[in-house]
Amino acid sequence: MRPNRYIIAILVILVLAGCASAAAQKKKPAKNSDKDPQYQFEKGVIALRYGLTDEAIRYGNLAVSLDPKHYGGHSLLGNAYYKKGDFADAAAAFEKALELRPELAEAHFNLGLVSFDTGTLEKAESEFKQALAIKEDANTAYYLARVNLGQKKLDQALDEVQKSLKLDPRAPGAYNLKGVVLNQLGRYAEAAGSFQAGLVLAPDDLNLQINLGIAHINNNEPDKARPVLEKALPRIQDPALKTQIESYLKSIKPPDGGA
Repeated sequence: MRPNRYIIAILVILVLAGCASAAAQKKKPAKNSDKDPQYQFEKGVIALRYGLTDEAIRYGNLAVSLDPKHYGGHSLLGNAYYKKGDFADAAAAFEKALELRPELAEAHFNLGLVSFDTGTLEKAESEFKQALAIKEDANTAYYLARVNLGQKKLDQALDEVQKSLKLDPRAPGAYNLKGVVLNQLGRYAEAAGSFQAGLVLAPDDLNLQINLGIAHINNNEPDKARPVLEKALPRIQDPALKTQIESYLKSIKPPDGGA
């Protein structure tokens, strides 16, 4: 029984949108700091850092009410709405921020990320590409690879995740993604090697363990798959996934008396 090669795409790397404070405006002294949009923005950044998203939104709104062209205020609002899961408002705020500072890679990345999370893959692809054209970045290349995977552009996805690993070779999630792409390309031995490389960096990563076991099954290596999946099984919390892995283990169970 060979697992469907597409079920291996277990990806658990979700990153909050880029820091709103990059390339913040020059602070101008104000007689009354409460009327200073930069001051309100900075208070909002602190609030967001401590998980006070509603406070961050309040300060962000104050900043842009004082200066509608304050990039940091709009970016702060986007980050706060994103953290709350309010993707429509996050996208609107990031769109405004991008209109104000189209030369910033982070502005394109932020809009690309919220587009990715809402399934608008063409928009996400465009924004990530523009961000990378401005500045090479491992995380942006990683997300572009995820977009390409979702679009079934497997060769492009492999190219982008390899770029990501070149920029940051110590990212377990990128090795996981590379393995997923290689698996879908039918390059099972290489996929297993990528998952193993990720496990060197993150030995307890459950998704890497499961994906490695499945890659071994796909590569007709049940003796390698069995100990990996048996080790992972007790840690699996999702009932459907647990049942699936148990099924795989039964399918590769050695004959009576086997090792």
